[in-house]
Amino acid sequence: MKKTLDKAIIGAYTPNMMKKNVDVSELSRHEVSKCNECTVFNLKKATRIVQNLFDQAFKPIGLEGTQYTVLGHIFVYGPISLTKLADLMYVDRTTLARNLNPLEKKGFVEVKSGSDRRAKIINITKRGKEVLAEALPLWKQTQKEIKTALGFDNWSSMISNLRGLVAELEDR
Repeated sequence: MKKTLDKAIIGAYTPNMMKKNVDVSELSRHEVSKCNECTVFNLKKATRIVQNLFDQAFKPIGLEGTQYTVLGHIFVYGPISLTKLADLMYVDRTTLARNLNPLEKKGFVEVKSGSDRRAKIINITKRGKEVLAEALPLWKQTQKEIKTALGFDNWSSMISNLRGLVAELEDR
């Protein structure tokens, strides 16, 4: 399982910094206004906008962008355990299980017990493959729009940089 940065981040704070009666006299609006440069804010903002583009593209076939990604991973790596899929996608098992429910209800995936009854094995169904085949051209078109808007070189650099960031931070 991936280590989180929580310990490193929390460990950087001293007990005095976590007191309720903090001295706010040194609080600077200029420094706090730099939150617009915050990595997580900008990544999430971009993610929401891009997610909306994919959601709109997949709407005619009753699929969401995140569902396409989950289905794609199950198609490529399945049958796959819930734990392995969660690790592969860097999501919490409970979050993934929640995201699988609508896919299972629509008949796109099947979830069965593994050899250990607690283990869940996920596989894509024939209907799931059909919807994935319908979604693929929509995904390609949306990807093309994003690459065009950003510029191919910038997009390629962004993907490379994000992969490098993940590789650098995932084991901390």
